[in-house]
Amino acid sequence: MMLREKLYPRLLIISVVLALVGVVNATYLAYTSFAGISPLCTIISGCDLVAASPYSRVFGVPLSLFGVFFYLLLAGFSLWGIINPLKKVSLYLVGATTLGFLLSLYFLYLQAFIIKAFCQYCLLSLFDATVLFILALCVWWLDHKTKKALPHSEPSL
Repeated sequence: MMLREKLYPRLLIISVVLALVGVVNATYLAYTSFAGISPLCTIISGCDLVAASPYSRVFGVPLSLFGVFFYLLLAGFSLWGIINPLKKVSLYLVGATTLGFLLSLYFLYLQAFIIKAFCQYCLLSLFDATVLFILALCVWWLDHKTKKALPHSEPSL
């Protein structure tokens, strides 16, 4: 029980911070998409090719806008777990981060093999989604471990 009490809120705080990094990253990409400008590439070249590709939009909506909502959702779930540690938010976090992680891997595939260019912001999002997925699994493990460790209460007579 001590492990959960110490580690659980710390993992969720880290999740909130990483989710907010994701919000800022995705918001910048959404802004550049709506403004019709290429994102600034400072580390690698290719952001403009990725941003201009047909894979950067779904039904005319920039993928980055979905990313903003995704990371806000993760921040909300994590904050919910911090505010009310008795609520088991780990299942929501694992579900959402699994989806985000798998989609990020798919987007990496598109960049590497279809578009043949990489975007540093997309790679940051992949890193962010991967770490958030691992943190969600850790939070789930803590929830699962403490569930088994709790003693069963005997009915009182």
